[in-house]
Amino acid sequence: MKTFCQSILIFCAGAAASSLLPEDYQNTQEPSPADGGPIVVEISWNIKGIYEVDFREMSVLLAMYFRMQWREPRLRSPEARGAAAIPLHSQLLKNLWLPDLYIHEARDITSFRMVEKVEGLYLTPPDTILYSTLLQTKLACPMFFAKYPFDVQVCTMTVSSYNFGEDRLALQWLALGVAAEPSVNQQLPNYNLRVTWANITSKIWCLNCTFEPTSMAVARLVLARRYTAHLLTVYLPSALFVAVAWASFFWPPDVIPGRTVLIITSLLTVISMYAAVGQKSPETSYLKAVDVWLFLCIVLVVLTLFQYAIIITIKRKQKDRTAGQIFPMKTVNRIRNAAENRGGDTPSDTPKTPSAISTEGSAATYEKGDGRHALRLIQYEHLVEMIGKIGIPVIFGLSNVVYWSYYLS
Repeated sequence: MKTFCQSILIFCAGAAASSLLPEDYQNTQEPSPADGGPIVVEISWNIKGIYEVDFREMSVLLAMYFRMQWREPRLRSPEARGAAAIPLHSQLLKNLWLPDLYIHEARDITSFRMVEKVEGLYLTPPDTILYSTLLQTKLACPMFFAKYPFDVQVCTMTVSSYNFGEDRLALQWLALGVAAEPSVNQQLPNYNLRVTWANITSKIWCLNCTFEPTSMAVARLVLARRYTAHLLTVYLPSALFVAVAWASFFWPPDVIPGRTVLIITSLLTVISMYAAVGQKSPETSYLKAVDVWLFLCIVLVVLTLFQYAIIITIKRKQKDRTAGQIFPMKTVNRIRNAAENRGGDTPSDTPKTPSAISTEGSAATYEKGDGRHALRLIQYEHLVEMIGKIGIPVIFGLSNVVYWSYYLS
């Protein structure tokens, strides 16, 4: 009966441990390879799904098939080399030595269970053991959002032994290495996933301590954010509101209510968008790409408002300088000659009519050459209007070139 179980299927209840493990077998003692080198443990994992990417906790929740394979020369197994892998009962794990591997970045690891724990144990004669299990793992993933929403997050998954240095346990990759199911990208509406894995390296725990370097396997989950939705909901509308503020350049400067309302409405809308985006985006102590963009839009609308404020100031000065110049020059001269024929200048104690005051002011204005000043103010007004129409859009265009070149690089 024992020979039948060993050669066909080592799955008999209670016979697996007694048939495979010698009597003096100790699961607390690691195997000793025949060549005297370290125990070679081959590993791989296949990502089944990514359920959550939490930028507030900076963590990633995923499910993966984890596999590790090693040789156990102390087993009393069938001598048929090259035979197919024989499934073993998982209860054998309680009596078998297992590599003490762990994931450095894991915050929580949960094994899937239905009727029993989802795991498998296989023996490839004569002494190669393969262990496979399905795990749900929550990984700590430091994230940086300076380029949000064009950011690319790299989450590292590092596996090594806790007790054994690299001279006693060496990691290697199985042929599968690290992979992800094709359906994973469909589970991530906001990211594109790319998995990379590096060669086996050494993990040095500290510089001045007695701990030896351990063998370390590293895989990287590269999560590139999909930003199409941000372009349509944030960038394009904010740029359109800036263009709406520029439409005020084509309103006559005298239409103060219409032009002011147009600019103020655009400004308040962009500020509201900035507040709404800030509530949904990650909280950081530094500026993000979307913050820079919305701040740029606010500044450009404010510049449009300041430009119109300068135009209104110039027009007010024009009115102040041309006040009282409603009479032609010949009318001013005739009034002045009439005053001289009556005996010279008007006495200072004689009250002056508003017409006389206006006339005298007009004459003085023309004598001082304020007509040239009024013309100069009109030229200033046209200059400021032209600078606003051309300069502010040019600033926005150059800012776009710098912005998109930097954040999409």
